[in-house]
Amino acid sequence: MIFLKNVTLLVNNTQMKKILLATFGSLYLISFGSAIADVLIDLERTDEIMISNTQLNLRYTLKIEESSLAQETTLIVPNNKAPTSKLPYSTEVISAADETSIEPALIHAVITVESRHNPRARSKKGAYGLMQLMPATANRFKVLDKHDPKQNILAGAKYLRELLNLFNGDLMLALAAYNAGPGAVQKYRGQIPPYRETMDYVPKVLKLYRQYSLT
Repeated sequence: MIFLKNVTLLVNNTQMKKILLATFGSLYLISFGSAIADVLIDLERTDEIMISNTQLNLRYTLKIEESSLAQETTLIVPNNKAPTSKLPYSTEVISAADETSIEPALIHAVITVESRHNPRARSKKGAYGLMQLMPATANRFKVLDKHDPKQNILAGAKYLRELLNLFNGDLMLALAAYNAGPGAVQKYRGQIPPYRETMDYVPKVLKLYRQYSLT
């Protein structure tokens, strides 16, 4: 296991800098399959490469994010170009889609970003399951078994339907609220909250939604 605090490498050659970037990128993607921290590679400086997991600023050019599956190592990685009927838990998703009038492609997109279709995914904030339900949300939608795919998917779809209704069918705002909470969206007067995680989350889900819709 590799532990990283801050590492600075002095580089005098631009070409060597590119080679080191590619090498470190590959190594960290391999080494941190179940990452324990974000990895930031800052290439703004001309004579050095800064690699850090403790310094968040806007100057980095490569970020290898911490996995949201905090304590899980066995992942189901769906094929983004596969028909939704071939994706994991398609039966449960179709059932939830029928009950909530939400397209299966959208539910699958949320699941992919939230948990990579891993029913035992768990975040440091306490969210769990395929749709990463917080305990309060799970209780409100009467989830008895937090790891049961059918219950988790249905509760997540019901919550997403609730958010779509709350924000008058605005999908971007509903997804932002799913990630950051409806209060955060309302706080910023109907705009996507300026949180890094949320601003990354919404386009990721929308991109997968489009991909799944075309299959």
